[in-house]
Amino acid sequence: MEYYLPVKQLHMFCAYLSATLFLLRLLLDLAAKPGWRQSPVRHLPHINDTLLLTLAFTLLAIGPWQPFVHQWLGFKILLLLGYIAFGIGALKQRLSVPMRTLCAALALAQLAGIFYLARFKPLLFV
Repeated sequence: MEYYLPVKQLHMFCAYLSATLFLLRLLLDLAAKPGWRQSPVRHLPHINDTLLLTLAFTLLAIGPWQPFVHQWLGFKILLLLGYIAFGIGALKQRLSVPMRTLCAALALAQLAGIFYLARFKPLLFV
């Protein structure tokens, strides 16, 4: 349990970085600057998200939280799956602009839900 706090802080940093990188890619697409797709920087979000997921599993292993006991965590995992799906849609060039915009809005809404649940850990179903 002595490693819980440093692992949690690194996980939080990676989560903020992941959100920032997603917003940056959305803004670059919105500004019609798709050059990031051909640069080596395009791999940075994948590296960060792999570290983020690894840290999440580490927190599950060493921490007190359990996804089926603590409802907020189970719901957060469901929101994460939705965020991934809609985030992929938001960055797909072959989709229409309105569809990509809808996917981006849904991905960002789910991301906000993830951060809310992580911060406040509410009781969802009493």
